Amino acid sequence: MRIIREGKKLRVSDLGELGAGNCGVFQDALTASLAPNVTEIDIDLSKTGFLDCGGVGALVSLRKLIQRRGNSTAIRLLNPTSSAQKLFQLTRMDRLFPIEESC
Repeated sequence: MRIIREGKKLRVSDLGELGAGNCGVFQDALTASLAPNVTEIDIDLSKTGFLDCGGVGALVSLRKLIQRRGNSTAIRLLNPTSSAQKLFQLTRMDRLFPIEESC
């Protein structure tokens, strides 16, 4: 996993899997990178070959953490694989997170 901070934006990429086995590492890394002035988080899922409900739970936990802090940081999920897209639709997470294709 790679996290790059560009001003007020965090870019998360090279996430090979996001599941119950590594969701704690994911949450800890993002929490450590989340400065008070971050207003956008882009999570690129194009290389995420495995995503399970534990990974979806980690994304929801991140969203709740941001809400508890009282800021309006936007989280976007970019380029999900077709299996990840289906999981987001089944769990209705596509209603909580903007899911976009980027160049």
